[in-house]
Amino acid sequence: MTNKTYSCDIVVCGAGTAGAVAAIAAADQGKNVILIEQYGIPGGSATLSLVTPLMHTGIKGNPMCSYISDEINRRAVECGASIEKGDCWLDPMMLGIILEEMLMERGVKVLYHTTVIGAEKDGNAITCVNIFNKSGHGKVFGKIFIDATGDCDLCALLELPMLHGNEENGKNQPVSLRYVLGGIDTDAFWAFYSEKETGSPTPRPVQYCGAVTTDEKRQFPLRPLFYLAIEAGDLMYDDAVYWQFFTLPGRNDAIAFNCPEFFDLHDADDAENLTFVQLEGKKAIMRQLKFYKKYIPGFENAYIAQISTMVGVRESRRAVTDHIVTNNECLAHMQFDDAICQSNYPVDIHGRKLNTFEILEDSGKPYYEIPLRALIVKDVDNLLVAGRNLGAEFVAQSSIRVIPTCRAMGEAAGICASLAIDQGLASLHGFDGALVREEMIKRGAIFA
Repeated sequence: MTNKTYSCDIVVCGAGTAGAVAAIAAADQGKNVILIEQYGIPGGSATLSLVTPLMHTGIKGNPMCSYISDEINRRAVECGASIEKGDCWLDPMMLGIILEEMLMERGVKVLYHTTVIGAEKDGNAITCVNIFNKSGHGKVFGKIFIDATGDCDLCALLELPMLHGNEENGKNQPVSLRYVLGGIDTDAFWAFYSEKETGSPTPRPVQYCGAVTTDEKRQFPLRPLFYLAIEAGDLMYDDAVYWQFFTLPGRNDAIAFNCPEFFDLHDADDAENLTFVQLEGKKAIMRQLKFYKKYIPGFENAYIAQISTMVGVRESRRAVTDHIVTNNECLAHMQFDDAICQSNYPVDIHGRKLNTFEILEDSGKPYYEIPLRALIVKDVDNLLVAGRNLGAEFVAQSSIRVIPTCRAMGEAAGICASLAIDQGLASLHGFDGALVREEMIKRGAIFA
């Protein structure tokens, strides 16, 4: 084994939704970028966790505040991995290929199957991250670093203070192990599902989705069937607490499932918990597959096509940044001079008992904004975060964490790092976020 040393302008740790886009954005600014990823495909939760829906921003026209996000969506439609404008749901494996193509076209150096295991500092500035892979140990030197690991791994290795879970008890949101089934007669399933919903079969849409929960305030067409199976011993109660499906563009016989979900594991960054989910999750998937075959038309020949390589984590460690987006700022639709993203996606906290929140007097705008300061890590001069590990309180993060918003944060981080290098700045603190937003818009990002 050999020790390898690399050097670049910008080091991005994690090639997930935010990290891949951050690397692309920085490369578009003419910077030499190294992207470090522990798996062998970019996209993170969107690919490895099989998160197929691209949630609507909740703003009229669905602006995604990212020119790169719009390019990804266009490419997805062109290759049959999405429909319409590409801003609804997509095929996760094709998304990984699209991101990879974009990274290679931009000249980003990707280090797959590589783990960040440490970091070195000179004063308040990071000089390099330590890595390990099949080649041995190594170092990656850079001018600016972006922690897009989702779990704030680089911040944790630097032993920086972090936020974790609900402010009341420190517990993270539940995690999931998503899967895809193939061999389904999706027409027969839709006829059955729509008849349960409306009383008679309806014409099948191009793509469709549905859900079951135990929330008695809402009606779900298949919930009585779930309860029947629970009574017969074919399902467990937790199977009905949260079950959700999406058809997949480009896969006419496939359906993706946003479950099983685990409600009693409250440390989403704990290796033993993640292992438990992988082991017990597959048991639950097999149980649910038997249920479909026995109870639901269209699933007679169904088989397991994919199971998530990566556990679906909604929230874990979050950075302490120059500004923490508060729950109130999210709910009250607050605006910021250094805003780099806008969203009106609803609060989305999973659990056996769903949370309710007081509607606050808001700013009058139909969205809230995320300031650049929420991406600049406090007490480190050259470290940004991007994605679900930004500086935000628990409730606010539950809205921010969706894919379009994470893409915009990644884009902003990559551009911020690049502009700071161009200006020869020794510290990111106080950087003018308006300049970042202007560059995003100049390159084609659409804001409300």
